[in-house]
Parts: sequence; structure tokens; C-alpha cells
Amino acid sequence: MTKSLPSPITRMSQAMIVLGICAALIVAFVNLRDKPIIQLIEGQFLDWRFVLRGPIAADANIELVLIEGSQASSDEGSAISPDDLITGIKALAAQNARTIVVDPRLLKMTAPNATGEETAAGNELAQAMTAAGNVVVPYVFSMTPSAGGRTALPVPVQRTAYSVFRTRDTTSVKRPPEAGGYIAPAAGVLAAGLPGHITYTHQYAKSRQFAYPVIGYGGSYFPSLAIEAFRKSVGMNTADIEVNFGEGLSIGSLYLPTDNRMRLAVNYHGPGGTYKQTSFAELIGGTLPTDTFNDKLVLVGLAPSAAGGAFVTPYDPAMSEVEFLANVIDNIIRMNPLIRSQQIIVLDILLLALIGLYFALAAAAKKNWAVWVLGALATAVVLAGNMQAFLLFNLWMGLTFPLLAMVLCTVVLVMTKRLSARRRVALEAALLAEETQFDAPWTFDRVAKTGNKTEDKEYSRDAESPDEPAPEDERVTEPEVDDKSVAMPRFEIPEETPSLTSEEETEDTEPQEPVLVSPAAPQSAKAPDRVTPEKVKPAFKHAISGPSPLPVPPPRAEKAPEPEEKIVEAPPAPTQKSKKPASLIPVMESSTRREKAPFAGSPQDLIGRGRANGQFDVAVLYINMGGFRKMARSLSPMRASEFIHAVYQLIGKTVAKHGGFLEQFGEENVMALYGLPEGSPKDAENCLRTARELSAALSEWGVKEGFSAEKAVDFCICADYGPVRIHAKGESAEQEVSVSGYTIGLASRLEKAAASKGAGVIASAKLMSKVGESEAEGELKEGFKEQPLQDIPGSAEQVGLWRAEHQTS
Repeated sequence: MTKSLPSPITRMSQAMIVLGICAALIVAFVNLRDKPIIQLIEGQFLDWRFVLRGPIAADANIELVLIEGSQASSDEGSAISPDDLITGIKALAAQNARTIVVDPRLLKMTAPNATGEETAAGNELAQAMTAAGNVVVPYVFSMTPSAGGRTALPVPVQRTAYSVFRTRDTTSVKRPPEAGGYIAPAAGVLAAGLPGHITYTHQYAKSRQFAYPVIGYGGSYFPSLAIEAFRKSVGMNTADIEVNFGEGLSIGSLYLPTDNRMRLAVNYHGPGGTYKQTSFAELIGGTLPTDTFNDKLVLVGLAPSAAGGAFVTPYDPAMSEVEFLANVIDNIIRMNPLIRSQQIIVLDILLLALIGLYFALAAAAKKNWAVWVLGALATAVVLAGNMQAFLLFNLWMGLTFPLLAMVLCTVVLVMTKRLSARRRVALEAALLAEETQFDAPWTFDRVAKTGNKTEDKEYSRDAESPDEPAPEDERVTEPEVDDKSVAMPRFEIPEETPSLTSEEETEDTEPQEPVLVSPAAPQSAKAPDRVTPEKVKPAFKHAISGPSPLPVPPPRAEKAPEPEEKIVEAPPAPTQKSKKPASLIPVMESSTRREKAPFAGSPQDLIGRGRANGQFDVAVLYINMGGFRKMARSLSPMRASEFIHAVYQLIGKTVAKHGGFLEQFGEENVMALYGLPEGSPKDAENCLRTARELSAALSEWGVKEGFSAEKAVDFCICADYGPVRIHAKGESAEQEVSVSGYTIGLASRLEKAAASKGAGVIASAKLMSKVGESEAEGELKEGFKEQPLQDIPGSAEQVGLWRAEHQTS
């Protein structure tokens, strides 16, 4: 029954599940980390880290000259008039500015194939730049692939290309992005200054995260406006910069880390206004002190208030282009950009693996609240560690996948533990139903039941009360099925008048024989106290009447009556409601069981009654269930469960009828004992009588079904007599009682003797000798043949055996 129920999910299985989740997330991280949705989420996490960190110190030698919206002109192609720009550049040169960087929106940009001549204003601007000698001029790369062939860059731009490279031979290294086209100012303006590119790409995150210090075009790689501004301010040549593809830039003795696509993760120093700002109107108006821009790196551009002159940052919704450039240049000067190199990717993967190991260990937690606490603790540690790495080392470590891993692992562990708990409860209920579906008494019930004499008397009075109705067995009505493969047996205990000793003459219930009947016999609304064969009517056409057991001798006359032993009839056991699939098994008719009065006292008191060291002489009945299980496997599932249940019912009721009780009742074997808690001279006789009746009932059924020799049930019932020992453990309220001894082991191995092959019953010489003491006529020994001494596995000496063939009435 329990095999049809799913097993609880073990903690090892839970650990493997969370490890599998983290392994899948590692694969997803490697392949999906550059997808737009992941970049959007990671960008938001990065913005929150900037806000939590707050502004950091900016380079005081970087200053901004901003053109307000009211100062911007409407001339086509530039934000201000060329004359104003010329005046501003001359004023900065007069102020001894070290480097002047011009916003690309201040210059008129044209496509390579555009026709037109340079104007006088353009020539004058070129002359002013040449006179200043420190102006960095922008041009713009377009990342849109060109429909036709790419046009060659102007000669001044080609002169700025990187010349020193280093790369690793690995697939993880990617080349820098390739531009599809460009726009640039007039050739004279480019020649007058130091060209550097500005690259605009589509940003999936809300704020601008990357700058592009290296862009490829036509097989060459060119520096950005920020790199050229830094190089101009420190007087460095292009040959002093080495491009390490997939890693970063070596600028002299300094190292500028990038990601594997040569993108520079911008470390914002603060919101707008972090760098000193000066109005362009004040600059060209001549109202500033003469040393205002002395030895400073000055960026001239549009203020956030100008149309199209601002974008969103982690700190505020409006930052000018030149202030973004100031942050990038500051990152290069200080060598403090955010680190998102290949090594950080490896750390992210290791973090996911550590999260998997952590939650695999957390699977050992027994309570769901402990899993929630461990999950919250792991989340707090990861967030705190991520933030500390950002603050102290400028490490941009991923948060999307680690947080997703912790959430998934926590939820999955909680769900699996809840599901496992439900399955465990269902299995325990099913096991309880299986343990209580057979009505034979058990060792602890017969040996370790506590009570007192007053309770026993009340118990007996209640059992004999005529007002209490007899218990009803649960029935399952099945439709008639034409299954001619096997007629399922139903075993009943009809009335019989066996020989009784003086000790048993006062008992209310007489021994009964096992009878096989149809499994679909109808039942009345209320089960009678005692069931006779006449009350059972077959429901299937192929149902058979109950087989007669081996001949049982008539009761012999006792020479002299002995003192009567007061026998108390146990109340009928409550009906156990079976669960599916046990509900499909026919429940046998109720029969009154003979039980001696329960032992009043503890198991320790019983041990004190033993012969020595808690030893008792008992008769042992052993049945190997392997043959019945093999037979059941040849039937349909419904018939198999009915067959096994019926066999168990027969064994349990027959053992109970003859005063025995069950020591073991498992799938592989059944063992019953006779002689506890108080022995009787007829214990060996009752054991042998039980063996004969069971052998006869099962053999008769096989004959009626007409089984071939290959399909017949192979079974052997073994019986022995000897000493056993009682063990009691635990507190008095919850004591455990067990039985052990050489006799127990020997009885279970009698079937391995050579004489047991093809036998229906095997009995030891000790048991037969004991039977002879109580049954002088010897009728119980009819059909048995004494065998030569046999070798029994595990026995130091040979054992005498008696053998009886499979017999029918």
C-alpha cells in the first residue's frame, strides 16, 4: 500500500535540487548577462549603489565652462556662433589653460561625402585653435552599420590610431566595437586640434554606464576624446598607450581596466555641479580674474538647461555632456573607474557556486522558518559584501543572478520541505493502516499491556454487555468481474469443538477451522457475533467453497478436571478504515477471538516470572511469505492485493484462534509464539494444530483452483519448541518488549533443511515430543514422518525433524 505513495524528499535530494538551480543560473549568467533586460536590472542596482555611496572627491584641476540655453544660437550645425567660440578659445588661451576640450555640439559636423567649402569663420576657428596649441577636437562615430563601403577617415584622425596591441588567444576575449560611419568638423579644424572620437550607443539602462576608449574603424583602432584630452594634458604620445584586448589599457606605468568588450565602466564622482563651473558669458565678457583657468583642463560645452545638452545619471536627471566627459577624464587620471573585468565575471560565477553550496547545507534544516532565516541571512551578507566591494575597491559585481539564486533556493527548499512533510504524514498514516488491518494480537499487546485487576473486571463486564452492538467489518462492494485467472480466497473461521484442557473449558469461543470463500460474499448491515459457513454465499461463478483442513482428532476425555482459569474475552477490536489501495482489499468477516486476560503489571514483572534471566519455554511458528509474494506477482494488481490480504487474514485469525500471538508480521515472513505471558502444556499442541490447519487450507485452495506444478504456491510452515528470552526497554509508560533466543533463529531456518523440500509442515523433534506429552493419542502426528537428523544452517549440531506433505481434506 505504501509503495503507491510518493516518498518524502530527502535532505540530500533537496541539496541536489538547489545545487542544480545554481548550476543552471551559472550557465544562464554566462550566456545572458549582456542581454538588454539583464543590463537594465543591473543598471538599476548600480544606480542604487551610487546613491548609497554618495559623491566622492573630484579633481580640482578639471573645470567646466557652460553655455546656458539663452546663450545658444540657432545657427545651423552648431549650438553657438563660430565667433563666440573663437572668442572663448582665445580667452582660455590667454588664461593659460593647460588643455581645452570642445563639446561636439559646438562644432558644425558634416558627413564624409557632403560637399561644400570651408567658410571664413571655419578658417578663423582653425587659426585660433592652432594659436592655442592645446585644443582637443571631437568627431562622432556612428555605431549603425554602413549600407555601402566605409569612407576613409580624415588624415588627422588616422594619425591618432593606436599602434601597440596585445591580445590573448581565447574565445572569451572580444574585439572592441566597430563603427559603421562618422561625422566630423571641417578638415582644417581637425588639423588644427587633436582629434578624439565621441561615440553614442543605445543604452538599455536608465543612466549612462559606459565610455568607449577604443573603437575600431577600417581595421584600425582609435582613442576617444577623453583619452586624447588626458594624453594632451600629461604630454604623452600615442605610442605610450598599449591596448590589451579584453582587459584594458596600459598608459605608461598605469593600468586602466575595461570589460571584455573594451568598455570603460564610468565611476561617477557626484551629481551635476561636482566640478567647478563657469559661465561662458563671463568668459567671453572678460570679467574673470586672469588666473582663473591657469594650468587647468577646461571643457567647454552646453549646460543641462540647453536643449539636448543633458542626460540622466545615477545622482540626478540632468548632467551635461562635458560633465560626463569630466568624470571619464577624472577616472583616467586617477585610474579609478569601476572594475567590470573578466576577473569580476569569474567572481560572480564563484559567488553563485558558493550560494549553491550554502543552500545545500541549509537543506539540513528541519524547520521552514530556519530556511527563511538562513535565506535572509545569506541575502544580507551578499548585499553587504557587494556594497563593501563597490565602496572599497570600485568592483562592479553582479546582483541580479545572486539575488535570483537566493530567492529561488529559499522558496524551493521551503516548498520541498512542506511537500516532504505532507508525504511523510501520508506514509505514516498508510503504515498505521497497514499495521492495524490485521486483528491478531501482537507481542507488546499480550506481554507489555499494563493495567490492574479492577480495570480488567470492568473491561470484561463491558465486553460481555449485551447492549453494545457487535463491530462491523468495512466492506467494499465490487461489481462482478469475469476474471477466471484466479479466484481470490476469503478465509473464514467456522465453529468447531476441539479438545480442551481444564484450563480452557471456561472460554467463550470455541476453536474454528479456516475456510476459503468467495471474496465478494454479501454482508448484512450488521455483522453477527459469530460467522458460520452457511451465512456466506458466493458472488462469483468461479467461487469455491472452503477447503477442509487436515483431519483434526476429536477431543479426548480428560482424566480429572483441573482448577478452572478465569478467561476474559477481549472486546472486539475497532474496525480500521483502510485507505486506497487497501480499500480495494476485501475485509474478512468478524470472528470472536479467544484471548487470555491481559497481564496486569509491567514487562519487568513478567521477566521476573521467567525460568531464569527472563527465559520462557514457548512454541514458535514460522511462515516464509516468499511463495505467496511470487504468486501475487502473477496476478493483476487488484487481485494480488486481495490475495495477499486474504492470506494474512487467514494466518492472523488461525493463530489467534489457537491462543497464539504474532511476534513478526512483515512482507517476507510471519512468526507467531505460543506460551506467553503464561505457558500452558498445550502450547506445542496448539502450534502444531495451527500449522496443520494453515497447510490444509492453503493446499485445498490450490487444488480447487487447479494450479499446475509450476504455478502452485510453494510454502513451508515450520514449528519448533524451546526457550526464548524477554527484553524490556524504555520508561514504564512507553516500554518496548522484544523476544530473542536460539529457538527463534532455528525456527526461521528449518525450511532450509533438505527434508523441508516439498513439505507442507516441518516440525522439530522437540516440538513433537512436547506434543506427545499433552496429546497422548497421537492423532495430531498423523501424516507426519520422522526424518533422519538434518543439518540446519547456523546450527552447531544436527536437528531431528518431522515432515508432513501438502495435504487436503
